[in-house]
Amino acid sequence: MDEVVKGLIKDEHVLVVATICTETVEYARKIHDTWPTATAAMGRVIAGSLLLASTLKDRQKVMIQIKGDGPLKEVVAEADFLYRVRAYVKRPHIYMGLKNEKIDVGRAIGKGFLNVIRDLGLREYYQSSVALQTGEIARDLAYYLNVSEQIPSAVSLGVYVEPDNSVKAAGGFMIQTMPETKVEIIDFLERKLSQTPSVSSMILQGMDCLKILEEAVGLPIEVIHRGTVAYFCPCTKDRVISAIVTLGREEIQKMIDEGETVEVECYFCKKKYKVTVEELQSLLREI
Repeated sequence: MDEVVKGLIKDEHVLVVATICTETVEYARKIHDTWPTATAAMGRVIAGSLLLASTLKDRQKVMIQIKGDGPLKEVVAEADFLYRVRAYVKRPHIYMGLKNEKIDVGRAIGKGFLNVIRDLGLREYYQSSVALQTGEIARDLAYYLNVSEQIPSAVSLGVYVEPDNSVKAAGGFMIQTMPETKVEIIDFLERKLSQTPSVSSMILQGMDCLKILEEAVGLPIEVIHRGTVAYFCPCTKDRVISAIVTLGREEIQKMIDEGETVEVECYFCKKKYKVTVEELQSLLREI
């Protein structure tokens, strides 16, 4: 079962969060028919969005959008306060080979930007953007948290893809210090993290989220929250029609004049919706 575990280092002012999302990333891979490099990139962004979602309040959600000049072009994942997540990659059929025995995500993404959009509810949005540092996503997300949100953070993300393209392990962890965190604890964590195995290797060893966090920080963890992860897309035909409305009367009239049913495919779940000419005419009368 995929999950998110959030906690504090016992007796210290350090927040720790981990996610294992192997089943969710494999489900996304099947939906989007991704090749290994695209799978790894999408899986890392999914894991990153779940880590950020651990800081959300009720009815809030967060989106991570990676845009680069590499062949993948764009990778997006959105997660809400219940750890319901959805994702897509613009060019799913990309495989760039290995670099240092790891899938070369950085080259596939290239130079560009990491955007984070937080939906705080009541139509209140917070958006921030940073230049990609490596394109490997984990370090880019940590850079974003340090620079844009001014929260000292370490992030590790990993996806292990089998030769048959299936996802064997996917997840990540995040460690955030606070103003009250003692300097000696920060120094200890920096040394410990430099020796920590990759998150995908820890998942392959059978570690759960709590064990991963304990291995990463080398100190006892007090768990304050657990949540179950699920791939979920809230798209509906009503939402599709609302999106068509935003095109304006002139564009809708063009669709009507063409005299054919409009088919719209959701980026995130690949579900297809059909809107008939009669429905478009009715829509035009209402706006």
